[in-house]
Amino acid sequence: MQKYIELPKKDVGAKVENEWYAICQKKQFPFITLKSRTKLADVHWDYITYPTNEDGILNDLKGKLRDDALEIFRKYADKRSEYRGNDHLVWFKDLEIEKAKLAAEELYDLVVCYIDGHKKA
Repeated sequence: MQKYIELPKKDVGAKVENEWYAICQKKQFPFITLKSRTKLADVHWDYITYPTNEDGILNDLKGKLRDDALEIFRKYADKRSEYRGNDHLVWFKDLEIEKAKLAAEELYDLVVCYIDGHKKA
């Protein structure tokens, strides 16, 4: 299963990104993108509207998702990297491309784990 989309360098009119967003919204997947440059890449997770129960789960995390995402970032970051995040947005900037791909997969798993784990509880 595809966990993120790697955006082309020239995504004219954000066509690929918008198509991925529509897929994620329809299937209720976390919306995660990876944008590569020559040697570095950015990973971005942005909140999409989920069913009421899942929205409630994400809204009740009180920084936990942000903190766990920061741990993923630290695992793959170097001195050039930058982190921004909260419970509705995570941005890993300037990771090495291969590390960014791994971070994107882990970030997807983290969001799904919170939603699925709380649904089963």
